[in-house]
Amino acid sequence: MAMNYAQENIYVLVFIRLFGLVSMIASGFIIRDITRKLYSRPGAFLKKVSLTQSILIVLSIGDFGGAFFVQFISTWMVPFHSQLLGSVGSQQSCVAQGFLSTFFYSLSALSNASLAVAYCLIVRLGWKDKDKSKNRLPFVLTPFLISIVLAVAPLFGSNYNYNAGYSCYISGAPAGCEFDPNPQETCIRGAQARNMLLVAGLIPTLVAFFILTVAVVLLIHAVLVQERRMDQYQRAGRSRKMTMESFYQGMFYIGAFAISWIPWLVFGFKEYIFASVHKPSYYVTLAVTPLHGVMNAGVYFRPRLKAEIERNPTDSTCKSLMQVLRIKCCCNRKSKEGAGDTPVITTDQQTAEDDAEKGNKKKIQTNALAGDPKTATINLEAAQDAEIESEKKVITN
Repeated sequence: MAMNYAQENIYVLVFIRLFGLVSMIASGFIIRDITRKLYSRPGAFLKKVSLTQSILIVLSIGDFGGAFFVQFISTWMVPFHSQLLGSVGSQQSCVAQGFLSTFFYSLSALSNASLAVAYCLIVRLGWKDKDKSKNRLPFVLTPFLISIVLAVAPLFGSNYNYNAGYSCYISGAPAGCEFDPNPQETCIRGAQARNMLLVAGLIPTLVAFFILTVAVVLLIHAVLVQERRMDQYQRAGRSRKMTMESFYQGMFYIGAFAISWIPWLVFGFKEYIFASVHKPSYYVTLAVTPLHGVMNAGVYFRPRLKAEIERNPTDSTCKSLMQVLRIKCCCNRKSKEGAGDTPVITTDQQTAEDDAEKGNKKKIQTNALAGDPKTATINLEAAQDAEIESEKKVITN
């Protein structure tokens, strides 16, 4: 960086670590929710996990690791000679932090793109989410391998250094020397950090955002085309309900990525082009980047929370959220009828709720982008065939 953004302010450090902790907890809820009912006996997990669930787990690991090593640990890995508040690390720990932050955040961004592509193919090509003939390895392994390459590349030339902020990343040493006319003379380390930031940081994230957006648009278009084909069987006129549901869920998915990463992209490109940026841009980036895990959790649990509220309108939103998150301490339901009664959910009631949570199997699961393991399977053709047959029976009768 061309200027020093760090200040001896304990409130800023608390703020950074708090946001990182919240993101870690949110990502942990996604992983817990996916694995909760999959693991029944040793060795059974990989046989049961679906394609989209595999990607979601890797994505959440990326969010968790990035929030932990960049925001939560923050200055603790920064070399102590930087004289930054809380810096107790060394140059080796600084390099490790830069490497891990590049790896985990690249893994998160690329897994977002991989998940969108997987859902797009499921809808457009009629894949089944748990079809074993569709190998999940490319969708999981490709983001992992690319992230490794992106994290290793800056090691050549010693490009991981303290970045004059609150952590170590791709930067020259001393910070900002890479923007000088002759960085080879002024930089002790990381003379090529400016170009490395573009190649290993900015461009991969921008490409991931482009792939994600295109995949979501193609998915929504596929649902629209299928609904148009069904118009001739609709007695009450054409319906675009499923298209709109897909649209809203897709916009939430794109928005979650955009809110977290666009400020960082703008900040990075301004720094690359103009060699300096304003301090407010840095603090905006500092605030929203760790929220990626929270945003993904919001998109993931949103359809289930909406369904839970519709099934139990007498419950508060907080109680419905606790039910969706499977937090047992808040699972007791309190109905408006009989204000003093707090009935305990029985096993039969829980089973009924689980069955309702699975939804109508004949309905197109347009909330797939949320990654809900109970509703993630999109078998568009089968769903439409069922609805068409139903309409034909009505017409025949």
